[in-house]
Amino acid sequence: MNSLIWGGVAIFAGSLVQGCAGFAFSLVAAPFLLFFLSQQVVIPMLVLVSMGLNVMVLKDCWSSLDFRKVLPILAGGVVTLPLGIWILTALDPRAFRLFVGTFIILVAMVMLSGWRKPLPYSLWALGPIGMVSGILNGSLSMSGPPVVLFLTNQGTGKDEFRANLAAYFMSLNVATISLYAFKGVLTAQVLAITGAYVPVLLVGTWLGIKVSRLLPEEVFRKITLSLIIITGAVLIGSNL
Repeated sequence: MNSLIWGGVAIFAGSLVQGCAGFAFSLVAAPFLLFFLSQQVVIPMLVLVSMGLNVMVLKDCWSSLDFRKVLPILAGGVVTLPLGIWILTALDPRAFRLFVGTFIILVAMVMLSGWRKPLPYSLWALGPIGMVSGILNGSLSMSGPPVVLFLTNQGTGKDEFRANLAAYFMSLNVATISLYAFKGVLTAQVLAITGAYVPVLLVGTWLGIKVSRLLPEEVFRKITLSLIIITGAVLIGSNL
């Protein structure tokens, strides 16, 4: 019973953060869930819950979605996903995680200082962002940082930021869930535990969306960059 309650707290906190910022659910929830649930349960459960989160966020800011920016990023991510999987098996994972963690912390800190260099919204800019995201998705199951940093660098408004991220992540969720279903990963236990947390997910995401509407653009930008720095620190800390 205690584990169910603590799991609910983790799901609530993660959904609150993602409802507000548009990402970071797994960053918040996964470390706590892995204390009392196996990785075979937690990973597919996180994907299922993330799908629900992204649907709610996208519904809230649908009018701000720009498919022209999302599709090239998604295409780039699909192209390089196999390369990311190869990196997972071919390179030293510890060294790679340390490199990625250090790099995204440095970039986020520079951007927190106020420096930005917006790029043109062209295939030549969006495609490579997606490619880097695909590599990290295949190697670290962490597709968010490149896209988050890019949208922040562009000065993207918070509603478009959240809508574009939700559409991108939801596309990845659909592909991953389909693969999990094919591989038999979505067991009765996974579905039962996920279903038990749906009410907590709905409340946390709803509150996060409400909080997001109250945040000034500059505060929202600082929150997203701070979450990226935390992500990098977790990557580094878990490999020292």
